[in-house]
Amino acid sequence: MLTSILGARLSWYQADGWVFDPVIVGPDIIEYTLAKGPHAGRHAIQHFYYQRVAPGVETTVWYEKSGALVHITWYLETQTTHRFAALPAWLAKDMTVYRGDNQDPAFIEKIRKLISQEQDWPRHILNDDGYFKVI
Repeated sequence: MLTSILGARLSWYQADGWVFDPVIVGPDIIEYTLAKGPHAGRHAIQHFYYQRVAPGVETTVWYEKSGALVHITWYLETQTTHRFAALPAWLAKDMTVYRGDNQDPAFIEKIRKLISQEQDWPRHILNDDGYFKVI
């Protein structure tokens, strides 16, 4: 059993069919590639806040450049997750615009343009469960 999500390398599967592979969890970043899902091909490095809630239960939360807020609860013993995310309305309308690398200046400029031109509210909520495998 993992003793912490920190330092783990994972494949992560959400109930809605999204697959993140690989996922690398560092001490203060999570790096992932979306292998399956509406914006498959997305690569991102996110700086997160971390908390150990209880033995075997940890959380990470981050705020993305798009304005999306993502909170993951990691249940280490069962290797399951709970995801809560609040996505801007413009992103929920067409997730394909999120394909790309959040470290690429052209991608960042595209997202900034969408933020300035599109509706943020109402937020689209993702509130679902998943599981992960250590790789």
